[in-house]
Amino acid sequence: MDKSEFMEGKRVEQLAIKKARLDQTDEINEVVSETIKEIYSKYYSNEVVDFFLELHNHDNIHKDILEGNTYVIACGAATLGTGTINQNAILRVYVTPNHQHEGIGTKLMDCLEKEIIKNYSYVNIDASLPAVEFYRKRGYELLRQAEHSVANGKLLSYSIMRKREFDIDPAFYNAPSVLVRKEIELQGLDFDEYQTKVPQRVYLLADSLFDTMLAKNIATLTFDVGGGIYVMNHNSNLGFAKGEMCSPGLATQAEDLYAAGVKELIHVGFAGGNKIGDYVLTDGAYNDTSITRLYGFKGERIDSTKDLTDSFCMELEKKGISCIRGYHWTTDGGYVQPEWRERYYFNDLGAKCVEMEGAGLFTIANFRSRKATAIYVVSDSGSNDEWELGWGESTLEHSIQKLIDALAES
Repeated sequence: MDKSEFMEGKRVEQLAIKKARLDQTDEINEVVSETIKEIYSKYYSNEVVDFFLELHNHDNIHKDILEGNTYVIACGAATLGTGTINQNAILRVYVTPNHQHEGIGTKLMDCLEKEIIKNYSYVNIDASLPAVEFYRKRGYELLRQAEHSVANGKLLSYSIMRKREFDIDPAFYNAPSVLVRKEIELQGLDFDEYQTKVPQRVYLLADSLFDTMLAKNIATLTFDVGGGIYVMNHNSNLGFAKGEMCSPGLATQAEDLYAAGVKELIHVGFAGGNKIGDYVLTDGAYNDTSITRLYGFKGERIDSTKDLTDSFCMELEKKGISCIRGYHWTTDGGYVQPEWRERYYFNDLGAKCVEMEGAGLFTIANFRSRKATAIYVVSDSGSNDEWELGWGESTLEHSIQKLIDALAES
């Protein structure tokens, strides 16, 4: 790192962003005017430059400051830039010409976007020609090109852009803990004490698996949260609940259960795979759902918790259950799985099975820094040209009973 890079880094560390005060109207107006005159004149006609100067005049800046919508970024007493928000839109972002390309605009945009996504799921911006590439690199996508007529028949050309995906702060999105706390308190219980008493591990069982476990009569419905937790009579740290269907349902249930104090969730469900009756213990899911992206995870794959998956694998092996280990595919399209074998099974991805919930659970576990994994019983097979259903077959029934017995004895 040379001296100039070091000094630039130090400057960014010393930058402060605050809401603008009314007595800063003149200096903000100077920053805006100076930038428009020097930068925009390289891209636009004089008429367009004059249009921008009038659009962002002293009175309009004063009005936005008065409404609490304008921010300034400064280093010490020197104002280096400004930006304004209007609902879910960012406007009037300017950094003085002699301080551009120093990270100032980036830090300012980080702040403005953070304010907007407290209340909105995306940010809009009208980008002038010199700013389009800057916004594109920040993840803004072009919605459409637009033009506006100005004086003397000249046209202002600009880009209408939108950014949809942001890093999300779990601490800020605390609705699950707030709602679960209220739910517990309405039952006349102390929430903090409640969190210490719920089972550390809860199995989320698909419908018929839940019914099979319930029929064993080895647990008691003890906690009215997340659909109801049955606590094992022989081990108060273990429980089970009926798992919700599809990624959004299971994700919501996981939010509630983690908020209530559960540390480990293990989904136990059914899947389409190679051989009916096989067990697939998953290292994570290739994601074909909306939940993962909405929580800010942008990769194709979302992992289960490795140490929990490893330890659960050893537990099952001690009980004589051997699992296929690897990644599987979670999709929202339960009845629309076009060429899934070609996409996931017979190609390099090598998905071990396909189901509809896992990615939702793993998303919440990763987001909330909790633990989760899943095991699937292959109930139908796509290994042949025709899809084969295993329901009612002795092979599937034997696998179900063996797995439930193993979980009940843990």
